[in-house]
Amino acid sequence: MKKRNKYATVIIDIETRKIVDILESRDYEEVKRWLSSFPNLELISRDGSIVYNKAIKDAHPKSIQVSDRFHILKNLTDYCKQYIKRIFKNKIEIGKLENINSGETLYLKEKYKFKTKWDLILKVKELRDLKYKVNDIASILGMSNKTVIAYSKISNEDKEKYDKITNAEAKSSDISKSKEYLINKVKELSSEGKSMRKIAEEMVLDRKTVKKYLESDENWNHTSKGVKKKSKLDNYKNLVKKFYIDGISSKEIYKKIKAKGYTGSESLIRKFITDFRSETIEENEAVDIRYVETNDLISLLYKPIEKVETITLEEFEVVLDRYEKYKIIFNIVEEFKEILFGKDSTKLNTWITKSKALGIKELNSFITGITRDIEAVENAINYEYSNGLAEGKINKIKVIKRIMYGRCTFEILRNRVLQIEYNT
Repeated sequence: MKKRNKYATVIIDIETRKIVDILESRDYEEVKRWLSSFPNLELISRDGSIVYNKAIKDAHPKSIQVSDRFHILKNLTDYCKQYIKRIFKNKIEIGKLENINSGETLYLKEKYKFKTKWDLILKVKELRDLKYKVNDIASILGMSNKTVIAYSKISNEDKEKYDKITNAEAKSSDISKSKEYLINKVKELSSEGKSMRKIAEEMVLDRKTVKKYLESDENWNHTSKGVKKKSKLDNYKNLVKKFYIDGISSKEIYKKIKAKGYTGSESLIRKFITDFRSETIEENEAVDIRYVETNDLISLLYKPIEKVETITLEEFEVVLDRYEKYKIIFNIVEEFKEILFGKDSTKLNTWITKSKALGIKELNSFITGITRDIEAVENAINYEYSNGLAEGKINKIKVIKRIMYGRCTFEILRNRVLQIEYNT
């Protein structure tokens, strides 16, 4: 049984569960040469490497190749993750917030009203005690679901750690004091008749900075403060707003306006959207929308609903009912899992045909990969073998390598691993 890591090919005996050898290379010729030296190999479990596929076929054309189930499923979910991120924003709307305590209006970005982080933590705890859902608290306070969960678990004994002014305030205060000193010092040296060049050398500042400090007013503001600079996004702002309102992601917006001549960065678009969203929220004041984070929906491709704390079964059912594209991709993954672990490879072709018909490019990329290696994938369904054992062995080798601090050749590492393997 074999598994490749970043540096080498690791070969493991399925029966004895021992490392047989480690090859420094992952090249076709070396792998084929090694395999050819063992004429009786009948079944080989491997990852999805095409190089390994070809080397095994040429060295042992009658052997059974089994593709690893873990890697097959991971490839599928990774492609589906790309698709979900492409079509959905970071959060998707699923309904109205329910204020179970009273009819008071709730506001987004409430977290900015708290002077210290501890006050914010106490608010999170209060809302949790009132049985608010994690998603609702996240929407009310303008934070992520994971932050809500983390804050709710913080002990009262940690109050001192969090009961202080925010880092932003402290940093702003420090910067202000430092800048005040520098500006006063620059002006003092200038009043002594020193040139900007001399001041820059003495203060270890750029000459442009010295010039800016000399031109600043008594409040340390530069004379150009308040003058709005032209942005590369100026001519496209209305278009960005329209695309955002239509539910298009910032990545897709960037591609669309870039095609129309925009030369700025994607991050500039994201910042503009964030500011626009905040302004819209302030204008509308009350926020009564309930959201689910896209990352939580992605987690459900890997984990059962009971293992994802940040989304309830009720919310998940609303998503499936309201967002057909997510429902389709979720069901496709679930169907594939049933086939992969159901020991009936005859259903695989039906799944492939059905999935191709959806016309999803990410899914088609996955299908292309398994079709190219279809026999090994079918064997992964029909046989019990997998590369699970290899994962543990790879981790063991990495630990040994770290202990040796990299002060060795590959051959010394190989000998050390084999010595430990057969002496324990």
